[in-house]
Amino acid sequence: MRAAVRLIDTLVRTAGGIYEFTDDPECILRIQLKQASHEVNIENERILKGEPVLAVHAWNECMPILPEGGATLEWALRLRRMVIHSFKLVAREMQNDSRYAQVRAICGESALFSFTDHTGGTRLMQHLGFTVLPYHRPLGRFGEFWENLFSWWLMWAYNDVSMQSRGFLRLRRTEIWINADEFIRRYGGIVR
Repeated sequence: MRAAVRLIDTLVRTAGGIYEFTDDPECILRIQLKQASHEVNIENERILKGEPVLAVHAWNECMPILPEGGATLEWALRLRRMVIHSFKLVAREMQNDSRYAQVRAICGESALFSFTDHTGGTRLMQHLGFTVLPYHRPLGRFGEFWENLFSWWLMWAYNDVSMQSRGFLRLRRTEIWINADEFIRRYGGIVR
């Protein structure tokens, strides 16, 4: 069954234009060049629906596996380091490839931390310069239910320990956004 979920994940990524942009083994992100699905106000700047944005997606196969007993300080520090390293790789890709010249913002969505809960994930994203917003539901609650179900399947297929602390019915999606110029300013330096 896990193989079937992974196959569906591959098909969804392919259909959505989500791709690996590096072979760096410490990278935990894939990217997707797309248009903003709705208007967003971040850092006193308005991103209009239809403007070019770069979405970041978890590269599930490369994420550090959560220890059997749950998150540890060592695991959390490793994840933080990998997130920052991955952002630096994304920034370098943006600087080196003209396809990204018109990108207005970097965005992502997740069910891993909730906007209403002040979790470590929310605080980490804010500390890294992102604005964390409630999820914009293009298909309403019905669509969000199916998106959360798919996220639940991915957790089970790639890192089932993470399901222990996240009940399916408690999953709430959030969005992260950062202005492209600010992202390059923060992460466009040397990649180590």
